[in-house]
Amino acid sequence: MRSHLFEFHDLPWYPRVWRRILTAYVGLFGRVFDLFHPIVPRLAHALRQCNSTTILDLCSGASGPLALLQRQLAVEEQLDVTVMLSDKFPNLDAFRHAVRNAGGTLGFIESPIDATAVPTTLQGFRTLFNAFHHFDPVTARTILHDAVTARSGIGVFEYTERSLVWYVSALLSPLFFWLTGPFAIRPASLTALFWIYILPFPVLFGAWDALVSCLRTYSQEDLRTLAGTVAAPDYIWEVGRIRAFGGWHVTYLIGYPSAGRAASA
Repeated sequence: MRSHLFEFHDLPWYPRVWRRILTAYVGLFGRVFDLFHPIVPRLAHALRQCNSTTILDLCSGASGPLALLQRQLAVEEQLDVTVMLSDKFPNLDAFRHAVRNAGGTLGFIESPIDATAVPTTLQGFRTLFNAFHHFDPVTARTILHDAVTARSGIGVFEYTERSLVWYVSALLSPLFFWLTGPFAIRPASLTALFWIYILPFPVLFGAWDALVSCLRTYSQEDLRTLAGTVAAPDYIWEVGRIRAFGGWHVTYLIGYPSAGRAASA
């Protein structure tokens, strides 16, 4: 059963540098194991159904897997897309670093963007990578409803699960922090390394957050239930679970308006 406990880095008082450390590690983990690669065909199909060449990524953290997915869409699906990163607590240093290495087709929004109330001026297919579990069911439903109201497609992708393997992985996550510390933070930061190795409070809090992320993750049935409560009779919802690297999986919810009804992007 899903448990909606708190995560430290969701709290308003949580220090910015500690939040940067955790989101950087989440992004590094996904990139190292290329966990979201299996969803490329499904994401490409949804983008084509929406006639969209723009991805508006919500809750981007330290930029997540978007630069890698952007290249994979171009190479494997012959689909060139522009990506805009956004977050309620935007990590502008990480965003700028990602943009510098992306070759001009990746951008970011400097102002905070709330996933439950995206400004109507921001167009594009909305994505949330390993972020949807942060929201309780009422808020999660609001995020989906906001996309439906805007006639926007939306894709929710999660690689954590409520399983023993993930619970053990979460408890062992400090080892990943300490082994990859010099490579995770981009751009490099001596302050971040101090908090990782000398006073590792964000590492210990991060282990708690990793465990809670697993406990919070929505199952396929949870996602079907959420989608079913959104008044969208002309929306197509797809829910699934696909094998990723090793024994891990990605669970996804993709929604988009019926053909010809999507907003331009």
